[in-house]
Amino acid sequence: MKKDKFTVVSSCNDGFAEHVSALFVSILENTEHSATDFDFYVIDDEISIANKRLMRETIKEYDAALHFLTIDKKYFADAVESDRIPETAYYRIAIPELFRDQDLERILYLDCDMIALADISELWEIDLSGYTLAAVEDAGFHHRLEKMEIACDSTKYFNSGFMLINMRKWLSENVTNRVLRYIHDNPDKLKFHDQDALNAILHDHWLQLHPKWNAQSYIMKREVQHPDPEGEKEYFQARRDPKILHYSGHVKPWDPEFTSSLKKYYEEYEDLTAFSEDESEEEKSSAKLSSSRKLG
Repeated sequence: MKKDKFTVVSSCNDGFAEHVSALFVSILENTEHSATDFDFYVIDDEISIANKRLMRETIKEYDAALHFLTIDKKYFADAVESDRIPETAYYRIAIPELFRDQDLERILYLDCDMIALADISELWEIDLSGYTLAAVEDAGFHHRLEKMEIACDSTKYFNSGFMLINMRKWLSENVTNRVLRYIHDNPDKLKFHDQDALNAILHDHWLQLHPKWNAQSYIMKREVQHPDPEGEKEYFQARRDPKILHYSGHVKPWDPEFTSSLKKYYEEYEDLTAFSEDESEEEKSSAKLSSSRKLG
């Protein structure tokens, strides 16, 4: 049987092109596998030609594969945007449909504001039998399903920034269309946008992973406390050994206002992208121009 590649998908607009490139570099720098074993896909929300060139140059250095995909925006006419959640965030709902003809066992969806600190290939060893996806509980929103008045066996609510998707189950159960229908029918309930809709449809059908795989800023900065002692113990473990950092929250590590020591992890991998090299060249050109003007 053909072995699947490690398929990693993100959704990105022009403003996040540099940051998703840092994410991909962090994955490649921390794996024990060959870079050729990875396929990276980006849902292209009007990324500029210049930024696509830099993204390709970044991945080319590792001999990994980078692909750009487009989604028909008419399917997201009911998307409710905010200053923090752009329409791009909704595209993750339709991602499995783009791979329907590829017979993939699973794909890993990651938000652009993440950095891998460990080998993610072990995620492909997790048994997803019976589950639509594997995810991590959203830190601080432990009663969200109750507030949404969702009838469920478990009140656990996952963060949609990390989704290890069981492709066959997702597609066979028509999850994309069911989630889009929920968005259309329940706009008043979508406080947390696509994440609310995904949880409304997939509650009781997802496998809970250790928070180290989606170590959200709220956990890493000790801004929230888990209501369960065992959950608090896992938060402690995640802080000691995070596998994937998630810079959740409004302020990101590339913002001047971000002062946490977690910033260094983003900067380490951003420095390895072609964007960093391009910025250095611009600075050199600017310095030369300034010098010539002074001499003149």
